[in-house]
Amino acid sequence: MHPYLLIGGLKLPVYWLMSLLGLALAAFLLRQRNRFYQLPGDDVLHIGILAMVGALIGAKLLYLLTILPELITYAGLWLAEPMLLLSGGAVFYGGLYGGLTAALLYCRKYRVDKARAVALFTPAIPLFHACGRLGCFFSGCCWGVPWERGLAYQEALAAPNGVPLLPVQLISAALLLLLFVFLLLAETRLSQKHLLLPLYLALYSVGRFILEFFRGDTLRGIFLLSTSQWIAAATLCGLVVWWFFRRSKGGNGHE
Repeated sequence: MHPYLLIGGLKLPVYWLMSLLGLALAAFLLRQRNRFYQLPGDDVLHIGILAMVGALIGAKLLYLLTILPELITYAGLWLAEPMLLLSGGAVFYGGLYGGLTAALLYCRKYRVDKARAVALFTPAIPLFHACGRLGCFFSGCCWGVPWERGLAYQEALAAPNGVPLLPVQLISAALLLLLFVFLLLAETRLSQKHLLLPLYLALYSVGRFILEFFRGDTLRGIFLLSTSQWIAAATLCGLVVWWFFRRSKGGNGHE
């Protein structure tokens, strides 16, 4: 559980190394899967790049929104040094919806088959995310509640050092890998492959809502629930409305 890896004279953040690993695995997966979906290679590359940009922007913007009171209080500080806004954390749901928005806008502008693009990319999301959660574990962010049988950090960047904590990041990574495998298996039974995305959103939201209760970092929301729990609940409600609307329209065709 070391936040940095020393290679020669280089001090490399493990979080970013794990993120790069996740990116490489996702890229390999997309290449293999596109043998079936047959989207133009340039479109796959452009969607992937724009999705990453949208994810970075969305994750940071949502994080800044969660700390808006602090930003207002210390407005003079970050106005003097605006680069401080780029430091700190990120919120996954902001990245998820930022990336999806960027990808779908590209598909709309360049008339790429959205159903095929969604089906192609969806399983890559939990695979990449699982690597990111491993990075969180090594870095000591997004930590779990105190637990006598837990693991204690000694060099964590954010988590309390010397306190046994539930390794909720490892639990999250394991569940994301299971979700990745489940999506691949479910894909073989779905006649409409684009339904992988709502299936992913529903299952991830349920798991995220529950796991948030075992997070030990400071409260990240309002009214007893974290920001991610509110978004998870809103996502599930939105999926229910979408499903009933789809059923009422006889939604058996491609969207």
